[in-house]
Amino acid sequence: MDEKIEEYMSYPLGIFVALIVFSIILLLLGFNPLLSLAAIPMGAFGTAFSASETFIRFIPLLLTSLAFLVAFKARFLNIGTEGQLYIGALTSYLVGAQMDGVPFIIAIPLIMGAAFLGGVAWLAIPILLRTKLEINEIFPTVVMNFIAMFMLSWLCAGPLKEPGAFNNRTPFLPESTWLLTIFPGLRIHVGIFVVVGLAILVYLILFKTTLGYKIRAVGQNPQAAKHGGISVTKGIVSAGMLSGGLAGLAGMMEIFGTHHFLLAGFSPGFGFQGIAVAALGNFHPIGAIISSFFFAVLQIGGESMQRIAQVPVDMIFVLQAVLVLSVLIVQKWVTMRRESK
Repeated sequence: MDEKIEEYMSYPLGIFVALIVFSIILLLLGFNPLLSLAAIPMGAFGTAFSASETFIRFIPLLLTSLAFLVAFKARFLNIGTEGQLYIGALTSYLVGAQMDGVPFIIAIPLIMGAAFLGGVAWLAIPILLRTKLEINEIFPTVVMNFIAMFMLSWLCAGPLKEPGAFNNRTPFLPESTWLLTIFPGLRIHVGIFVVVGLAILVYLILFKTTLGYKIRAVGQNPQAAKHGGISVTKGIVSAGMLSGGLAGLAGMMEIFGTHHFLLAGFSPGFGFQGIAVAALGNFHPIGAIISSFFFAVLQIGGESMQRIAQVPVDMIFVLQAVLVLSVLIVQKWVTMRRESK
């Protein structure tokens, strides 16, 4: 019980250390740290619109963090969640664009299925390279990010572009396929309930099913898992398919819930940010819910920090990096302290 308490206390302690370090950085750069930090919650929750935007940002961050941590549990480093997000957005758009007049309750499952399969398909090559040729997955997944992004940019600038559109985007999707908003006049949509449900489902799969046990066994000790009759290849493939599918769904949520058309560069790096979110959440699905929300608050609040305290908005990424590093360092210190007793 004491070990659990120490583990939980490492988070507030790590956050406190991060805020101190970030405040020192702000002071050295000539900014007021108290005004800057106070602007973050004000920007994230100061109005109904800003609160809605915070929850909108939470959705893709949670899905990409879940995508990374599921693969991580099988010791498969899926650095390609950004590319899978783009491909999931593309495949779901291609299906959704044909759904005009189809009832929402029929169209959305088909669209989500297309997004899931798109993400899985884009991760298939790195999975095959890892399981069949024993090629490390990091380089292939990174490269396929850029292929996906450049391909989507070309499609939105050429074959799929809306005629006469000022920027590189497709025509609007049929309104019947848009994810339903929760409050009139705000962009927050029902996808938020879906992603929280998916996080709980991932938790149940990983920790309450035989499949999850096998995935975790493969990640913790592949040789022991193999000797215990568990297929390492099947464990990696299962985790990889779930990982790629979740990343694909993140793209679909952005397109059908927020933009309502396919747009070149619509993601500000959700796939890459999901790695840091997963790390802050201790690579646990429930922890990912909390850390995703925290990151969303920082990102939306960071825009207010620039407006109120004149701190460049990019400094919020410095705070995110310091935050993750501080929590990980404090957790390591707590572990070393416990082991030395």
